[in-house]
Amino acid sequence: MAEMKRPVISHPWEEECLEYYGMVSLHRMFEVIGSQLTENDVAVLSFLLDETQPWTHPLDPRLWAVVEEDGTETPSPLLESWQRRSRRWQAPVEAAGSLEVVGERHQPRNGVELLLELERRGRCDETNFLHLLQLLRLLTRHDLLPYVTLKRQRTVSPERYTYGPSVTASDRQMDSCLGSASAETQPDQWETGSNSSKRKRVSRGRARASALGRRRGAKTVPALKQEPPSPTKVTCDIRLRVRAEFCQHEPVLRQNVLSNKQHRLERQLDVFGQSNTILKSRDLGSIICDIKFSELSYLDAFWSDYMSGALLEALKGVFLTESLRDAVGQEAIRLLVNVDEDDYEEGRRLLLESLGPQ
Repeated sequence: MAEMKRPVISHPWEEECLEYYGMVSLHRMFEVIGSQLTENDVAVLSFLLDETQPWTHPLDPRLWAVVEEDGTETPSPLLESWQRRSRRWQAPVEAAGSLEVVGERHQPRNGVELLLELERRGRCDETNFLHLLQLLRLLTRHDLLPYVTLKRQRTVSPERYTYGPSVTASDRQMDSCLGSASAETQPDQWETGSNSSKRKRVSRGRARASALGRRRGAKTVPALKQEPPSPTKVTCDIRLRVRAEFCQHEPVLRQNVLSNKQHRLERQLDVFGQSNTILKSRDLGSIICDIKFSELSYLDAFWSDYMSGALLEALKGVFLTESLRDAVGQEAIRLLVNVDEDDYEEGRRLLLESLGPQ
């Protein structure tokens, strides 16, 4: 990868301009995304790219062939040399429908080379990320979608902060619990063997006595103090995405994807449709949940565990259960966890503002 690496910025003023607007270059975005693509991801994307987006070298002598007036093309030594050189790494056109010939072609060695190849074929530039987003969704790498942007990712410090307790004094009283008349239990109401007339007489007598007592003692009963309403608790929501997926897709594609179409465009569409159907059938699903935080120390602890990988290890025991492993059989599966950094920064800002001056 070191020998293929290109200078991301060619002039110092370009770097200052991108820094001023909070952006990164296209090749820097390729490095961020490509470094997180696995070997299996690169193999599957290379296969889909070769089958759906064939590419012709701009210096191919066949594009410069001179056609005589009678319609015949004169073979040139340069064209013959180019064809001999191309046979070393390109498979024959008539065998392009088979997946077995993919290994004979020139394949990118890593994710960065794959994305650079996507740029060379004109399928990705600073103004068009549509094809790259489609390939990542087809590969079910939804965790990489937030990185498909030229916006610079802000650096966040995973420090943990400790602040005062969030719980108020335990002697806070609720107004609904202060009504002694309604709270007291009347034992005579549950008297065994009393008839309905007795219960009515007792209830009428006690109702009159209670009414007189209220009128006579209205001036002596002090009014209850109403406490001021407690301030609203400030909270923030952090979105957590958890996804389980297979570690290997290429062996299944090699065994099940095969096109017998004669026309090249029909064969490409057929192979792409078969691959899309297989990958969708192997989707193990995902879970999206919003976690509410009211304490800055808990939020920072959560983010620190996410950055260190402790959150991922804890969630493996919850989602990668024995029943799921039995359902997928012998194939290896993995767990992907993603937390949006913008959510963390926004939540941290809200909680810091709620604390006020300490």
